This record gives sequence, C-alpha cells and structure tokens, in this order.
Amino acid sequence: PADRERMKKEVPKNRLESNWLTHFRKPHNRQYDGKLLTDIAEMRSQDPADALFDLLLDEELAISTVGLGTNAQTLPAFVSHPAGMIASDAILFGEYPNPRTYGCFPIVLAEFVRAEKHLRLPEAIRKMTSFPAQRMGIPDRGLLRDGFKADIVVFNPKTVKTHATREDPKHYPVGIDYVIVNGAVVIDQGENTGALPGRALRRGHAST
Repeated sequence: PADRERMKKEVPKNRLESNWLTHFRKPHNRQYDGKLLTDIAEMRSQDPADALFDLLLDEELAISTVGLGTNAQTLPAFVSHPAGMIASDAILFGEYPNPRTYGCFPIVLAEFVRAEKHLRLPEAIRKMTSFPAQRMGIPDRGLLRDGFKADIVVFNPKTVKTHATREDPKHYPVGIDYVIVNGAVVIDQGENTGALPGRALRRGHAST
C-alpha cells in the first residue's frame, strides 16, 4: 500500500489522461480495450492510477499502453533536422495498437513531404532508409545497389497516405503498391502475400 501511494504521486498526471490501454487477455477486462485510462477509471469508479495498478495486477503486467507521443508542434522541426531519422517504436499488441503501427511512414510522405513541405521527398526517403542503416552499422541495406539486400517499397508520392486512427487503427496505407523484403514480394498490388522473409538485424553486422 505504501508503494502504491508513492507511485500515485510520481506518475505524471498527463500520462494518466492521454494514454489508452489494449492487449487485455482476460474476458472480463476486454470491455476496456482501446479506451482512455481516464474513461476506464470512470467505468470502474476509481482513481485513474488505482485503475491502472489493479488492471496491471489482474493481467499479470501484460497490458499494452498507447500514448499520444511527441508534441505535434515540435515534431516537424525534429524530423527535418539534418541529424533526424524517421522510425517508429509501435508494436502490434492488442486490437487497438498505436495508429503509427500502420501509418508512421505514410504520414511523413503525405503530410510532412506532400502537404506541409517540411521535407523534400529524397530527404524523407534517406531518413527512412540509408541514413538509419548507416547509423546502425548495417552495411548491406538502405540503398539500391548490387549485392545489397533487396528491400524495396514502390509507392505513389501523390496518393500515399494512411487511414489509421486511434479509434480505428488497423488499416494498411494506400498508395503503396509493392513491398519487397529480402527479395521476396510481401505486398503485391496493394495486397499482403503472407510472405515472411524479414530477418532480425544486429547493430554493426551485415545481415545473412
């Protein structure tokens, strides 16, 4: 009880108000899937922190939390900075994963490049491909070059975008016709082929 009271004081209030929960495994908790923690607390007639702690205990710490992330006002400057690279830490847990799981890169191409012109298209592509590969010391990826792994995305820069939202996140982007991973086609004319040719990559090692 003493630790719980201490944690209630230490958890930032904005975290409790801006995060939603997903990946509930127990049937009696699935009513909370995809809901804001504050809404869940209201449903349970609890303080948000107590609701979170009780659910974590009930689900054996296996809940996934999804937050709003970076300040939208500062993100364009961060992404367009010469040292900035583009990636996502979103993961496919639960029925309501973060919409960036499906839409991180299409958002950059549709909004930061096409609509708002914070980046030129070649800059954006470099920040998603060769720049991270070089920074992570993965020497055979990130460029279209003989002997490199054939990781290729074929998209229409005029139409690429995402329809994923917080309330309805599981949507493949549009405007991406083909995706090739390690030389195998995984998206063919916009449809998933079911192929799983991806490999785990280690920093500073050529992949095999």
